[in-house]
Amino acid sequence: MADFNLSGGILASSLHALDSHALLGIVVALVLGGMVKGIVSIGVPLVAMPILSQFLPIKQAVLLLSMPIILGNIPQALEGGQMGATVRKIAAPLIGTVLGNIVGVTVLISLAPHHAQAFAGTLLIVASLLLLASPRLTLSPTWLKPVGFVLGFGAALMESIASIPGPLLAMYLIASGATGKAFTKQIAIILVVSILTLIAAFGGNGHHASASDLLISAAASIPVVAGILLVRPVRDKLPPTAFRMVVLLFVLGAAAQMVWKSGVLHLS
Repeated sequence: MADFNLSGGILASSLHALDSHALLGIVVALVLGGMVKGIVSIGVPLVAMPILSQFLPIKQAVLLLSMPIILGNIPQALEGGQMGATVRKIAAPLIGTVLGNIVGVTVLISLAPHHAQAFAGTLLIVASLLLLASPRLTLSPTWLKPVGFVLGFGAALMESIASIPGPLLAMYLIASGATGKAFTKQIAIILVVSILTLIAAFGGNGHHASASDLLISAAASIPVVAGILLVRPVRDKLPPTAFRMVVLLFVLGAAAQMVWKSGVLHLS
């Protein structure tokens, strides 16, 4: 059972050890993530993670981003009702997501910090390339459930190790025929379930995602929302397609730098 105690925790202790410049850098990363989301709707973690990795270990960065994702998706998950029917429709990726997060957190906790950074950077590169290429799957009804389970599992691995489940989930839901509000509701439900499983898995692995950790993660939503509000006056004046391309190229470069900084590519 997860141990959500009232003090300590992996995130609280890591932040306590940082100086004011590093804490400011974390706030800036969250604001920038919110600003990009406000313009092109790309997930906050995709932009914030490579910056956060400069100040926090990957495990703590993943946990920090957990509550902003939940809080941002709960309203969309609840919108329009029909929760039971929607959950049944996306049961395969939901099951894959739960199992993938349990496996992913176990892998993340077992990795040395530099290997975790390299793995997260690699997944960020993969996510950026998927978003740049925007591959379209066409699935027959026979393949929807098995592919949904596999991609849900893969998305959860990307979530638990690099906090970026979106690209694989979007590929699957588009292939299943989800559009508009149905797409938004389905991906929001999967993301909420995914993060709740992630938090529980962190606690269940003896790393004690404490109440203070969750409060800090929830507070991280504030600079994200501030970033979204900051760009609202100029949102319609920027070409979203070109801006999206620039952002993804930035993420590619930052993710490659994460892998290089980890040292796994250095020749001995």
